[in-house]
Amino acid sequence: MCEGGRPEATMASRSRWRQGPASREEQVAAAAGDGGAEATRRRPRGWRAIAFFIGVYAAASMATNAFATPLTAYLMERYNMKPNAATNVTNIFSGALNFSPVVGAFVADAFWGRFRTLLFGIVFGIIAMAVITLSATIHQLKPPACSPLDQQAGTCVGPSGLHRAVLYVGMALLVVSAGGTNPTSLPFGADQFDERSERHKGGLTRYYAGYYAIAMVATFLALTVVVYVQVKVSWGLGFAIPTALMLAGFAAFLVGAAAGLYVYVPPEGSIFSSVARVVVASCRKWRLRLPHPGDVRMQEEALYNPPATATWNGQRRVFKLPLTPELSFLNKAAIVTDAAAEIRPDGTPARPWQLCSVQQVEEVKCLVKIVPVWVAGVMWFTLLTEMVNYTFLQARTMDLHIGRRFTFPPISIIAVFYLSVALFVPVYDLLVAGVARRLTNKAGGGITLLQRQGAGLVIGALAFVVAAAVERRRRRSALLGDGVTSPLSAFLLAPQLAVMGASGAFNMVGQVEFYNTQFPDQMLTLANAAFYCAQGISSYLATLVVNIVNARTGRHGGGGWVGDDIGAARLDYFYYAMAVLAAANFVYFLVCSHLYRYKGQQAGDAIAVAGPDEPARDSASTSGSEAALFKM
Repeated sequence: MCEGGRPEATMASRSRWRQGPASREEQVAAAAGDGGAEATRRRPRGWRAIAFFIGVYAAASMATNAFATPLTAYLMERYNMKPNAATNVTNIFSGALNFSPVVGAFVADAFWGRFRTLLFGIVFGIIAMAVITLSATIHQLKPPACSPLDQQAGTCVGPSGLHRAVLYVGMALLVVSAGGTNPTSLPFGADQFDERSERHKGGLTRYYAGYYAIAMVATFLALTVVVYVQVKVSWGLGFAIPTALMLAGFAAFLVGAAAGLYVYVPPEGSIFSSVARVVVASCRKWRLRLPHPGDVRMQEEALYNPPATATWNGQRRVFKLPLTPELSFLNKAAIVTDAAAEIRPDGTPARPWQLCSVQQVEEVKCLVKIVPVWVAGVMWFTLLTEMVNYTFLQARTMDLHIGRRFTFPPISIIAVFYLSVALFVPVYDLLVAGVARRLTNKAGGGITLLQRQGAGLVIGALAFVVAAAVERRRRRSALLGDGVTSPLSAFLLAPQLAVMGASGAFNMVGQVEFYNTQFPDQMLTLANAAFYCAQGISSYLATLVVNIVNARTGRHGGGGWVGDDIGAARLDYFYYAMAVLAAANFVYFLVCSHLYRYKGQQAGDAIAVAGPDEPARDSASTSGSEAALFKM
């Protein structure tokens, strides 16, 4: 029993739970046999394994963007849909595409593991692109072409039930594919590195940066080369190119698997049941008092705290988290009231919905603490969506010529953003991080993950200031003519996209690494799903922001700052408003980062967050006061 909330466990009982359950290798060996244990213990091959895997990821990124980015134009041009109908279909598809990784993350972490979920997603992606390619090529699977005169008269033949069915099947398969590939590809690659090895030291950080640099290059090619083929040659050929690249990348991926190059991390079971158990157990014990409320170290000794023993590849992959004083109500889930009844002889809890370990409690705290920072990331993606959408509309009214005869599709101007991200990522790693290391005398990148994201928010606000200045010039030139078309080159829009790309190199890549290091170790697939989920929410928030702005600025009979008529709209005012919103998001982020404490860190401690044998990060570099670099 306990008095005043302090458990009266005997030393023998405490030793039972300190011993903990069998190691992860033993569990896998027992469950999968010698072959399964051997596959789990493979030595990580690092970049050698990545070389066989990264190609199919790049091809999948190119294929998804080659279809999703020009989807509205494709539906209007090849399916004769009205603008509003095409936009609605695009929004629904975009939302489903970005939310599906949440389901895929659950399946990967709980049941299938990352490799099988990734394999499933790749196969469905190839099938999806094949269906989409056929629907764009075979005349019977799409409406008849519509002449410009019929388009003006509104007499174009719309898609039939068969046309819609084939198209939507391809889109649904692509959503399923994204659910399998998007949340698993990054952590599967990270599994191929052993940070304790001298050969792999620092490789994981470079992998995170290189992963998204490759994604940006693939997207850049999709928005330039592939989109040009779609618009100028054939939509079917434009879809067939990334489909063929996916097949080639998939073949290389299978060669790597057949050669035994990959490390397969087994699933950990349901990732949400542990969260639910902590909440239920802490609520059941809400009347109990925590032992040693003023001393977190003594409190940790008194609570149920078996060792985290999940190991594979000769290294600990689930790191022991110390008890923290934040959200102390959840600590009650680890109070032992009757050790003999609640703890089995092997140290595991007999009543998992009444007793949880300190590790489980701290993992739930990790999720709760990440949410405010994640909200700031959602807002950054919302601002990016506004920049992309209205830069495209600006480009449609400007000169699209390169030379006298060659013109490029207006959507291709967005490729400047992705090219900028791809170029600024190595600039950050080689220049910015190096200078920061020398100035701060800190190991690693010299800049913490939250500081990197904050710098991206500042640069993003500057991008909208640049966009507003460019729009004022574009609008002035258009008013000298017909009020809509501007004689200025669309490349005048490149600076605002380039600055936003620099913002992405800081913030977007920083988000990825932050989620993958701060989420609980068995929830890394969910961490990537959170990244894509932020993009899905941002697409709807962007629409909400525009509606609010138009409602506030169009009350006196006007169309608002972002009306359908770009000639009568005031996009320059809208861009200034988005710069203010970006600044407000930065202030909110400063508060969140100041209060945030990194996973596994206790006050005043230096902790190791990369592996048991790696040098600990200086506590000053990972303190809760992340706002240090941004103080005025």
